[in-house]
Amino acid sequence: MTNPVVERLRRHGVRPRKELGQHFLVDPRVLERVVQLIGPVPGALVLEFGAGLGVLTERLLDAGARVVAVELDDELARLLATELGGRAGFRLVHADLKRVDAAALASELGATKLKLAGNLPFQLTSTVLFGVLDLEERLEDAVLMVQREVAERLVAAPGTRDYGILSVLLGAFHEVALALRVRPGAFLPRPRVEAAVIRIAPRPAGPALPWTERGPFTRLVKSVFNERRKVLRNTLKKFYGLDAAALRRCEAASAVDLGSRPEALNVDEFVRLLHALAAAGRPGGQSPSESQPLEVRGEV
Repeated sequence: MTNPVVERLRRHGVRPRKELGQHFLVDPRVLERVVQLIGPVPGALVLEFGAGLGVLTERLLDAGARVVAVELDDELARLLATELGGRAGFRLVHADLKRVDAAALASELGATKLKLAGNLPFQLTSTVLFGVLDLEERLEDAVLMVQREVAERLVAAPGTRDYGILSVLLGAFHEVALALRVRPGAFLPRPRVEAAVIRIAPRPAGPALPWTERGPFTRLVKSVFNERRKVLRNTLKKFYGLDAAALRRCEAASAVDLGSRPEALNVDEFVRLLHALAAAGRPGGQSPSESQPLEVRGEV
């Protein structure tokens, strides 16, 4: 029996493009599990990144969801228009997903909540995940296929090597779960690494801090992880201009050991440190982008 994904590729004469990181999901069992994780219901709005051949898109539409499918590749955009252009609830956005403003799109469509889904190219994973934070209260949940290594970093615990910037930032506002590991054989062409599906949903108890504080919180977390081999005392002195007395006050107010390195702190400790810095008159600090590039590869 011909796999429907393979059949669709052949019918349209499409081949995966290596330069775009295209690996099409061909395992129907994995597809079914992804659909279950997304949980589409009639009227729900799903923004699908990298819709590709439209196999997942089709399943979401069958469930009654409205789907905005984002696809950069010209051939795949034409394929999606041909296969799904007449379906109710379908909208195609032929664009680079880096240029898609999900919050603005939700507002345009009159949606108070938005689901995200997609099989993400590795080079765009950080872009999409920071975009998750930009949605703030509008995000209902996100179900995203990423490299397994990235998924493990996102769910890493404090004190581990994999714990980093997005572990903290997402953890402050959302629950992140590694929902499914996916073998290379589930894709065409077969990738060199394993993939995983993560599910991101709002924290049941609510955000660890108000969304209005996300800007200074992000700057703090990026600042200290940008120099993760240094103890917090030295990093805060550099980025926030604190002298020895101010550092002692921050340490006492936050109950955080400033002799620690950033990976030792959990989300609540970062929040307390942020508030101690605000009380010391240093809520913002110097952005890492104003001093040196942020190394994303090891901090996703």
